[in-house]
Amino acid sequence: MNRNITRHTISTALMLMLTLSGIGQVNIRINLRQDRDFDSIYVRSEAKLQTKKHLSAPYGPTVTLQDKESLKPGMYEVFGDSTLLGLIIIPTEKNQKFSMQIDGKEVTFTNSKESTGYYDYQKGLQGYNRQLDSLNDLFRDAQNGGIPQYMMKVFVDSLSANARRINDEMRTYQRRTAAANPNTLLGSIIATATYLDDPAPEIINNRRLFQEYYIEHFFDNFAWNDPRIFNTPLVDQKLKEYCNMIYQLDNPDFDKYVVAALNNAKVNTTSYEYLFDELEYVLGRIISPYKVEHTYIAMLKNAIDYPKLDENRHRRYTRELGFIDKNLAGDTIPNFTLVLANGDTTTMYDIQSEYTILYLQHPTCPTCHQVRNIMKDFPKLNRAIASGSLKVVMVYFEDDPKVWSNYINSHEANPNYVHGWNFDQAIADHDLFDTRTIPYMFLLDKDKKVIKKDLLYNEIEPYIEYLKIVK
Repeated sequence: MNRNITRHTISTALMLMLTLSGIGQVNIRINLRQDRDFDSIYVRSEAKLQTKKHLSAPYGPTVTLQDKESLKPGMYEVFGDSTLLGLIIIPTEKNQKFSMQIDGKEVTFTNSKESTGYYDYQKGLQGYNRQLDSLNDLFRDAQNGGIPQYMMKVFVDSLSANARRINDEMRTYQRRTAAANPNTLLGSIIATATYLDDPAPEIINNRRLFQEYYIEHFFDNFAWNDPRIFNTPLVDQKLKEYCNMIYQLDNPDFDKYVVAALNNAKVNTTSYEYLFDELEYVLGRIISPYKVEHTYIAMLKNAIDYPKLDENRHRRYTRELGFIDKNLAGDTIPNFTLVLANGDTTTMYDIQSEYTILYLQHPTCPTCHQVRNIMKDFPKLNRAIASGSLKVVMVYFEDDPKVWSNYINSHEANPNYVHGWNFDQAIADHDLFDTRTIPYMFLLDKDKKVIKKDLLYNEIEPYIEYLKIVK
């Protein structure tokens, strides 16, 4: 690019023409009126249903971007280098021919009704947000001494009433605008973005009821019947927020609301599979640090009962459920045989202790090694073992005697733990436990009932304190 280009030239209209004709091709003309230059201008999608697709060209007075295939229906971002310049809505694979003008923060369109509608909608929304911002400014001023303390409660109550009124008006505006655009991607976007109704005061003042309200109603306005919605940035943002709430709350009582969302998504298979995949990636993946097993089990059971589910998915989910729907909290673990470090043979049930940490591992596994090293320096764990109230039982469950022998005769075998080898392979052969990832730990009571499945190493000391295993 010629960096000596004059300021006058930079400020003139830059024509970006995707000059393609006919169905299945793109024809977008973008007039960029900005007092700056870029190395490149490009259009892209961040949505997961659309493989990230860049239509790009270097900066110049006239730039042509070409693509023989039309873009999938959805919302796309227009960038100048790393600067987001605007958004476009493409509702259909046909007639992808329109003009867009970007003048500072002002974006206008010709022959793109839904894109125009989206920007008009955003302008209306900004009016309500400015009103709410003004209320926040008044509240901050009051906190800084602008209002006498004895008047504060009355003042805050007045601000809260005004905020509720503005939020009600904003929701009415959103619903009215969505209803005015039926059967359009624009209408689906606005409906999905519509804010939830404020819960009743008795719910707001009760933390648990407040959390439950948002989990239950989170998807109330979601446009499940329009799969195009999944090719917009909006859905990814909402699902991140939803998964974060599910993970933070970790409440089995709320699983019914996740199932209800999946049932609502069954209006079409695309919606169902997308929602399931997104939830599974965060809440169900075996390596996810944010997995919530009871929620994932509820999801799998729902999917298996869905008659339109793809056969390959049905087979995978059934196998997945077979791995994880066992050894749950309150269940008694299955018994198995062990050979100990001294050569004696025993069973898991014969190892008596008020509490037991069952640690399924492979001696040469790097993560197992790392976790063993971390655990050896846990003061509460070591005191619990010394008191006789807790035993750590390290179990190797594969079939290599040399691995077992090398391990048990090395410094890796902590002398404060019980070490055993399931030499008859019952654990592996009969899938007694989910050993797809190791190490895998359980916290057990004296009857070998599960207190905590998939115990993480950073949960050991808190559980010892919570259960008062050591004083």
